[in-house]
Amino acid sequence: NYEFAIVIPKDKKESLSVFCGSFIITLTVFSLFIFLIFFTFQILGIVTVSGISGKTAYLIIVMAMVMAIFRLLNFWNNRNNKFHVTAAGNISRAFSVSLLQLFNGVYYLQSSIGLIISSIAGYMIGSAVQMRSIVKEIYSGRSSITALSVRNSLRRYKNFPKYFMPSEFLNNLSTNVPILFLTNIFDTAAAGLYAIPHRFINVPMMMLGSSISQAYLKKSSDMVNSDQDLGRTTADIYRKLFMLGIIPLSIISGYGDYIFGFILGEKWMVSGLYASMLSPWMLMVFVASPLSIIFATLEKQKISMILNIVLLIVRVASFIVGGLILKSVFAAVFFYAASGFIFWTFYSFYVVKISGTGKEHGEIILFVLYRLIYIMLPIIISRIILNAVV
Repeated sequence: NYEFAIVIPKDKKESLSVFCGSFIITLTVFSLFIFLIFFTFQILGIVTVSGISGKTAYLIIVMAMVMAIFRLLNFWNNRNNKFHVTAAGNISRAFSVSLLQLFNGVYYLQSSIGLIISSIAGYMIGSAVQMRSIVKEIYSGRSSITALSVRNSLRRYKNFPKYFMPSEFLNNLSTNVPILFLTNIFDTAAAGLYAIPHRFINVPMMMLGSSISQAYLKKSSDMVNSDQDLGRTTADIYRKLFMLGIIPLSIISGYGDYIFGFILGEKWMVSGLYASMLSPWMLMVFVASPLSIIFATLEKQKISMILNIVLLIVRVASFIVGGLILKSVFAAVFFYAASGFIFWTFYSFYVVKISGTGKEHGEIILFVLYRLIYIMLPIIISRIILNAVV
């Protein structure tokens, strides 16, 4: 998680030292895990660990390394305003992964190994697209990159791995809470029906949000370095994201089952009902996630970790109540969506509050409430009336 610190320094030499330090850490961790896997499967002769073979374990570690390098290059190009390069890398990665996984599934390996190899190849292609700039920078600035400069830079930004690493782990864990609970409490079919709206709606929105997040990180870092107030800029981006998402997600919230049934077939109407419940939550995640990078800009990593702990507790509690106590998959998804909507709404308000002087905080609260009442609520009510009439 040192990659967040690549964008922050005023001095490019310091940023370059952070990048090189991050790259060294990536290779070090990769080497340690390769040795650990070799020791486990080759020297000790263990065949599988938790159902994972040695071949799969090696691929997982390679996958982690190429993902880390891809992410480092993303943040480096972001720092240098090469958003077109970042976009090209993201698009080439996504296209390559999808194409190769499809090819493997239809023609070649037809197994989970094929999925992992395809992902590795996709990240390598995406990294190759983005690599040109950093190679030139390292070569031209090689005299300024020393062991001392790298060590000092890593020490300066030590709070990023200290707090962001556990924070991001908790965030990834809480994101997978629905799949873990639905699979173990109910069955894989319930998890699959939940995963469809998440993949069709949330993933594309998060890809857009990720691009906005990186641009906002660069903009906010520049403004902080020049002692400018971030509040108005943050509030403006908030409004644009909210208006971009509220119309389509309001329609899905009201008529998700009809939409999914029409596009995917009647058997997927249940997924549409899940989408209806999840849409308000997805709206607030779409608005808040890109702006949450403010915790990196302002170096408030500890607060970010605390919020992710709260989010994990809220999500687990939702499935305990809905799944274990009420024993209803619909109740579990509803409580998860409702608690997530409430959490991310207040989370987004807090992000706006800490970004500036606080004047924009009240404006944003009223902005959100009015549009939820006058846009989303009438669409949901229209569906209730339609059901009553029919």
